[in-house]
Amino acid sequence: MKCKNCGHIVDGKFCSHCGQNSAVRSINFSNFIQEVSESVFQVDRGFFYTLIALWVRPGKSLHEYLDGKRKNYFKPIAYLLTLSTVYFLISQMTNQNTWIDDLITGWMSGAAEQNSAVEIPKTAQWFAKNFAYSTLLLLPVFSLASYWSFSKFGNNYLEHVVVNSYITGQQAIIYSFFAIVGAFIKSEIIELFPLLLAVLYTFFVYWQFFPNENRAKHLLRSILTYTLYLIFSAVLLLLLVGISGMRA
Repeated sequence: MKCKNCGHIVDGKFCSHCGQNSAVRSINFSNFIQEVSESVFQVDRGFFYTLIALWVRPGKSLHEYLDGKRKNYFKPIAYLLTLSTVYFLISQMTNQNTWIDDLITGWMSGAAEQNSAVEIPKTAQWFAKNFAYSTLLLLPVFSLASYWSFSKFGNNYLEHVVVNSYITGQQAIIYSFFAIVGAFIKSEIIELFPLLLAVLYTFFVYWQFFPNENRAKHLLRSILTYTLYLIFSAVLLLLLVGISGMRA
């Protein structure tokens, strides 16, 4: 049997050449749960390699990870949580809102136009104050949207969760950079850059990861992903707010 990470022959539990576990399998429910539990505590290797690879060659890097070449890569959930936490801390230190803060504020401002007495529900407040966990909770929603939009390519739902974990981690870097810039330069134009670049980065990754299709159709699939995501998120938020209101 060949090691999926380096290609050398393996005759035991671990590769004698690179040290990767020989039992690496395709992403499924059981090994996904195992990797989640391990990744929360993994902070010792692969972080900067993963960060650079996802900027330079995201499509190839994601295919390598899903195909089993994982030794050099930081675990996806740990990567997402680490960078989301960094972004949240930077936004607090620079007195900048996170994008979830802005989303909820905008949503409640619209509601206030209909009812001047409206208050921000506790559920929405929790989402705004717990950015890293909110991002993690919204990840399955976005992954469901991308799974449906790119279903013809054969990747299962949990593989979409892995891909989007890495994408969201990279987006947190973009948001962090502009949070720092926004602390020194006040401009409505600059405030639009992080969201625009984050969306464009997603399109770029999907462009590389799902290459064998008419590019116009590919672009439409990416747009459909975000459209479904907005619809699913709005429905989820309304349900949570409704449940919270009933309990109150």
